Amino acid sequence: MASIDDLKALASVKLGFARPNNFLVTLPADFGVDGRELNILCSNATIPGKQILTSERRIGMETQRMAYGYAVSEVSMTFYLMNDYGVKKYFDNWRTAVIDENVFDIRYKNEYQRPVQIHQLRKPLVGFSKQLGPFRPNIGIGGGTVYSCKLIDAFPTTFNAIELSNELDGLLQYTVSLSYTNSEVDTSPQNFLNASVSTPIGSIDLI
Repeated sequence: MASIDDLKALASVKLGFARPNNFLVTLPADFGVDGRELNILCSNATIPGKQILTSERRIGMETQRMAYGYAVSEVSMTFYLMNDYGVKKYFDNWRTAVIDENVFDIRYKNEYQRPVQIHQLRKPLVGFSKQLGPFRPNIGIGGGTVYSCKLIDAFPTTFNAIELSNELDGLLQYTVSLSYTNSEVDTSPQNFLNASVSTPIGSIDLI
């Protein structure tokens, strides 16, 4: 049986445990909202799974399961809503690109499908951030992307209702589900060293 020291040593070698709150989503920016804003407001996302489909085949006296394909499930994302309802309007625009309800027109799939990426991030082992006037340099060592999944030909298919209530401190959230053709692992570099500068007009990545 492994001891706590073995677990600590493994965690040190593997740069710690993966955290569910260290993630980033990359959504298309052609439906009215900047992709960085969507990432900031995303509170929940799912790295998709995949199922191998099988059928039974009798060989002699044995029955074996043989693979014949795969199936993917929808991916859900939840976003905080601001008072401009920008996220809601973004997905309304995307929905209109799929089906124009005013003229009952359904578009071709290649007109509304887009790639979407979900990244599991690693918290930097060492970080530096300091406000210098209107600028804030940020440097992290040991951070970067642990795992990145790309949804191929994705588009939203389920737009959940927004529940209103009399809660004084409640925050509104909006959940959508995306369908896609397939998913693949993005093998881009993990960016062990990260450097950026935050400015009043946005963030600039240096590395």
